[in-house]
Amino acid sequence: MVWLVLLILALAFGWNDVNNAPETDPLDPNPSASFRIFALGDSYISGEGARRYFDGTDVPNNMCHRAATAYPHLIAEQLHASLTFIACSGARTWDVTGFGPAGNPVPGQHPRSAPDVYGGRPQVEPLTAAARGDEAGRPDVVLISIGGNDAGFAEIGIDCAAPFVADCREQAARWLRRLETDVYPALVKTYTAVRADAGGVPVLALTYPNPISPRGCNLVGLNPAEMSFLGGVFVKRLNQMVRSAAAVAGVRVIDISEAFDHYRFCEKPIDETAVNFVAISHTRGAPIDIAQLGGLAHGSLHPNKLGHELIEPIVLKQVEAVQAGGLALPQPQPDKGPPPLTPDELGSPGKPPEFPVGTACHGTTLAAVSQLSAEPDREFVSLTGLAPRSTVCFRTYRGEWDSKRARADGTVQAPVDLSREGIASLNEILVEEPGGTWKKIVVVRSG
Repeated sequence: MVWLVLLILALAFGWNDVNNAPETDPLDPNPSASFRIFALGDSYISGEGARRYFDGTDVPNNMCHRAATAYPHLIAEQLHASLTFIACSGARTWDVTGFGPAGNPVPGQHPRSAPDVYGGRPQVEPLTAAARGDEAGRPDVVLISIGGNDAGFAEIGIDCAAPFVADCREQAARWLRRLETDVYPALVKTYTAVRADAGGVPVLALTYPNPISPRGCNLVGLNPAEMSFLGGVFVKRLNQMVRSAAAVAGVRVIDISEAFDHYRFCEKPIDETAVNFVAISHTRGAPIDIAQLGGLAHGSLHPNKLGHELIEPIVLKQVEAVQAGGLALPQPQPDKGPPPLTPDELGSPGKPPEFPVGTACHGTTLAAVSQLSAEPDREFVSLTGLAPRSTVCFRTYRGEWDSKRARADGTVQAPVDLSREGIASLNEILVEEPGGTWKKIVVVRSG
């Protein structure tokens, strides 16, 4: 299902975009500095979503996607500190520890990585070697962002944003339960292992920034109810897992959940937010593989340059406290399990979809299953097979809903606006079939 979503999004947003030339800044901005920062974890700390990545991290055998615009690099520059940048896009907890859910050893994410590029072995290995003095540069502080990929955050976000998925909350119970049964225990093990391997220096675990305004809005494939679930329930619940697991492991938490305040979806136009919405691009040197379309959307729903600039001052304060010697290690707490899930957090999964207010379009089911493309000069699309005299609702990108009647023969010409490129060419049309089933059709600009 996810690959089909990505295929349609790729067609809608243009999939021929390739990341720019490799980053020319040094991976470690101050290698001889006495204060050393180690950055471990996933795409939210590696810098995924940038336009330039460090050499060797955007190639077919290593897609860690580390960027100079990521907040660990910004902090190292600000503090004139050394940075050992190990984080890797797509990392799960076992990619950090080197041990899978059943305790079995697992290799690094990208075993075929170049020997001098992190990613070929579990992330704790270079940390452990440095802490023991086997490698130059003992750590002074460890930053870690992990858990989102274990939770399936990217896949869930794309599923909810897909134009033809009527209400992604039908999977809410399963997604939220996975946070309890899989993600929480994995985080406890990972934080505990990193704390032990860090050699007694502070380990600072990051929550995940919330990309969605609490007031909600309609945003392409996301209706307000889905946005409320993603931002107000799922991200919130994931961050509860981070905090609870960190307390058990004796790891300090840096809360960046509100870092994007005023720059989230529904607060700014899409191109001014702190997060990429749908970013379709592919790795340099790698052909587009139809069977592996997940890689095309790797930058989607990730902080962009602005996002990392908003996170940086929050994390900087805590790292400065470590540098000044004023941040003690917390003591591990008894493991009482994850905080209980309340019924209202499920966000009423399965609730009938919300039809446009002020129109005659209504019902109990709305399946978005069709996508059409049309030439830029097209002003109408012709539809057939509708319920005779039924109401058809339509709107252009971020426009107001309007409606008209189908003819007695079940046909209609629905107006569209394809004058703009990219995401701004999306048009939504709601139609009723003779059996009473409602469907959503998304019309996008061809080419």
